[in-house]
Amino acid sequence: MTDSAVTSVEQMRLIFTHLTGLVRTAGLYQANHPQTRRAKEVLYRALATFLEPHGKLTYRFLGDLLIANDRILPRESLVYRQFLDVCQTERGIGTVTFQPGLEEREIDGVFDAFTGGIGPDPAGWLARRRLAHVALGSPVEPQRESGEVVARRAYYGSIEALREIEASIRNREPLTMEQFTTLRTLTSTLLEQILATPGLVLRLASIKSYDEYTLYHSVNVAVISIGLGALLGLPQDSLREVGMGGMLHDLGKIAVPLEVIRKPDLLDEGEWRAMRRHPVLGADLLSRMPGANRLPMIVAFEHHMRFDGKGYPFVRGDWLQHPVSRLACLADVFDAMTSRRAYKKAIPTEAVCGYLRDEAGKAFDPRLVAVVERMVRTLRAEAPLEASA
Repeated sequence: MTDSAVTSVEQMRLIFTHLTGLVRTAGLYQANHPQTRRAKEVLYRALATFLEPHGKLTYRFLGDLLIANDRILPRESLVYRQFLDVCQTERGIGTVTFQPGLEEREIDGVFDAFTGGIGPDPAGWLARRRLAHVALGSPVEPQRESGEVVARRAYYGSIEALREIEASIRNREPLTMEQFTTLRTLTSTLLEQILATPGLVLRLASIKSYDEYTLYHSVNVAVISIGLGALLGLPQDSLREVGMGGMLHDLGKIAVPLEVIRKPDLLDEGEWRAMRRHPVLGADLLSRMPGANRLPMIVAFEHHMRFDGKGYPFVRGDWLQHPVSRLACLADVFDAMTSRRAYKKAIPTEAVCGYLRDEAGKAFDPRLVAVVERMVRTLRAEAPLEASA
């Protein structure tokens, strides 16, 4: 994400914070109180600053998810969950759009909408208040949303949450429990939908990004790991940690130079040494999180170890790889092989399964290879098997 994109996202977050702050003043002060007027002025100035270069700003409320100009804001979705619920269930608001030319007096109408509601006719409500640069829309009916829509929202929300964690690490900022709580909430949503509709595993895992491979790969590994764990009969609490392990298994790659990560050719020895450090770097980053579950740290450290004791990082001969790390190792390879990269084409799923069979007992736990094949067979009729580019 470019610096300008980061600035834009931060502005959208700040504006929404000002909007919720303005609504909070309604419970403390009257509409003409100086504190309320000050909150309206702060919101207007922030909006005017954003709208001039960006054209418009739209917030959409979809259940417990907040989307700003088509970008999911996972942290705000979690922090302002109650506010989003009130907007949709009590105020009749599902979207709000601010257009260039916004007048300061129109903020009064925004205040009225978010404190008193707009009723069943948003267009009529806006016309009566002469709000030419504000648009309000009704909420989406929850019953019209399929489990796949919910799962895809959680999928892309996870991408945003990982992107935020990545930005913190690259900017040498401390990681927070709030960031991981957001990711855990989104992982739980994915888990719930996959348990309800197992065919989502391969449909979600077919989502790929050539430009942001590592982020999408991490979510895909989480999805595939949850699917495999469900077939193994793991309890829901364990599956949630399996998912988190998949989400964070490649966290250490953030500390590897981008030119190494994105190199289209084979890595030289020095670059390969840098790449092989990412399991240790990831485990180290996760070990610094107070109160965090240890399983993601273990998975980050062990996901490139092999069933036969080889692989990396090198450990003593009696080291026993965690079963969830073995599962993540398979999910990691399955998604990597079915993805297109700069140096290779996506490999058909059947060929990948053949490779896993050949490596059973060597690179991979043979019992888990059988589970992968069972998953593919079981979901064959429900999901496309070939990866999209």
